[in-house]
Amino acid sequence: MIPKYLKIKNTLLQKLRDGEFEPGEKFYSESELVNMYNVSSITVIRALKELVSEGYLFSIQGKGRFVSKGKLGQTVHFTDVEKYPDQETSVEVISITESTNPEIRKILHAAENEIVYCIERVRKSNNIPFFLQYSYLSARYIHSDEINDPERFISIYDKLRKDYNFHMTTAPSVEYYRICFPTPDRVAQLLEIDTQEPTSFVERTTFLEDESPIEFIQSYKRWDYYCSKIDSL
Repeated sequence: MIPKYLKIKNTLLQKLRDGEFEPGEKFYSESELVNMYNVSSITVIRALKELVSEGYLFSIQGKGRFVSKGKLGQTVHFTDVEKYPDQETSVEVISITESTNPEIRKILHAAENEIVYCIERVRKSNNIPFFLQYSYLSARYIHSDEINDPERFISIYDKLRKDYNFHMTTAPSVEYYRICFPTPDRVAQLLEIDTQEPTSFVERTTFLEDESPIEFIQSYKRWDYYCSKIDSL
């Protein structure tokens, strides 16, 4: 059964996508939604919080919630542009360790005794490290005898395709982008930059056809190598 807050959230999201509110326009108040849907304020607040966290609404203290000025519902094509495409690139697996991070285990729906591995890799261009990625996978998809053979994890997507016929490049995913500053010490060390230099930070969760999460990644790219292109479709 779909929770009430999620039904309300989806209904409100459809209203936003249908253009019932203009960007910057004030959205329904909590009391208006309580009366509209005959539910508790707790249910309404949870639906609104998710719309805010996903960027559809923004809050102004003491004034309420307003419709984001972003292009809601518009389909775009996002491309991570390689700034130096002619340079020779390579990938090195730095480490493969067990992760006990509770938040990451929750994202991957890991069972209590299930092992989650963190695969740390760095990508270099002309021997300059510019991209660091932490890939988190359940032990369900990694055989224990492979851990001591990092070469198997140079391309995780190729490995999952060969081992399980998972096509990760076309699998559904959710990504979040932000600027990381200051850069964490270990990240700065591996990317050979100062901690006071910013990095482009991405978090991505990839899902299987049954909507279960298979991989969670956190990646950092040097600011001087970052370039993205967005085309409206």
